[in-house]
Amino acid sequence: MNANSIDSRELSPIIFYYDSLEGLEHLWPALEERFRQTGHTRPIIFREYDSYKELPGTDGDLYTYDAIVLSALVDKGFFRVLPKSVSCGGVFPWVMEKSRVRRRAYGVPFMLCSPALICRKRDDLHVQNIMELKEGAAIPLRSMLMFYFVQSFCENLSLAKSFRVMEHLLELIGGRDALEHSSSSEYDGINRFNREECRYLLAFTEDLHELKKDDYAVSFANFSDNETSRRPRFLADFISIGKQTAEEKLQDCLDLIDILISEQFVYEICRPEGDLLYMLPADMNVFRRLSRMDAVYEHLYGQLDSEENGVLRYGKRFYENFYTRRDILLQLLWKKAGWEPELIKAHLEKRIRQRRFLAR
Repeated sequence: MNANSIDSRELSPIIFYYDSLEGLEHLWPALEERFRQTGHTRPIIFREYDSYKELPGTDGDLYTYDAIVLSALVDKGFFRVLPKSVSCGGVFPWVMEKSRVRRRAYGVPFMLCSPALICRKRDDLHVQNIMELKEGAAIPLRSMLMFYFVQSFCENLSLAKSFRVMEHLLELIGGRDALEHSSSSEYDGINRFNREECRYLLAFTEDLHELKKDDYAVSFANFSDNETSRRPRFLADFISIGKQTAEEKLQDCLDLIDILISEQFVYEICRPEGDLLYMLPADMNVFRRLSRMDAVYEHLYGQLDSEENGVLRYGKRFYENFYTRRDILLQLLWKKAGWEPELIKAHLEKRIRQRRFLAR
């Protein structure tokens, strides 16, 4: 008897841990709908989590996550090695090659992401790297600090140079006061840019969807002092199969992966109802199709189609030390901004007290 003909009440559900993707809230309902349209009846239980901040449950059959935590999740035993039956033919080859762990593939990418420097074409100063930018800009430094630092280190292979980049970003946002008030909840960079209070915005490509209609110059951010980025690194959203997934669910999990990375499905997700979201598909063929619709995509494709590119990844101790090191870096920047060590200590103690109060 075909498994699809069995009453769905008799089928154990697929436990699907998904990382919420801003701007792609329609992705998961669309994925399940396509799964049903192809005749599958197995239930899916979706469980949202934040791969940057927390570990998912160990009972998952499928997981999506940002590749910056790939090594950590593999080391902690969450995933099985990707079956050879999974076809990744349309994916940029460098993404698959540079996301292996101990020479093994554990997941498939479906979206890419990268900080981008955006300005109106009429304001374009043809800035080649972040160090060439010499005027105030809208930058979510507080929330993205450690990501920028890791990307900068990958570019420069020097802690000293990377810290100089962070100091320069601090100057671009306006120094001490701006850093103190730059929490995620208070960041208003996109609106400031829309009000033309600054010429440059450091954001993600999908933020173009939130900008006023205009002609924009968009390039992936170069966190070095070189004219071109020598070792560009990109964030990537992956999907993997859980290590404990039962064999009777495996084919349905593989079918879900095939749908998620299929060219037509990704194309439709990137332009729901014909509206471009400026997401970056990991599939080259989808990117080419979008390039025919918008010059921004055409320009970005030229930068993505290079074997010099890499995937932004952190080590296996991401969850143990990533944010601790971010706080140390933040302290150093506060000191650079003019805060004395005792004031830094007092500020941190205040934040700790606030966290304890909120946790009650």
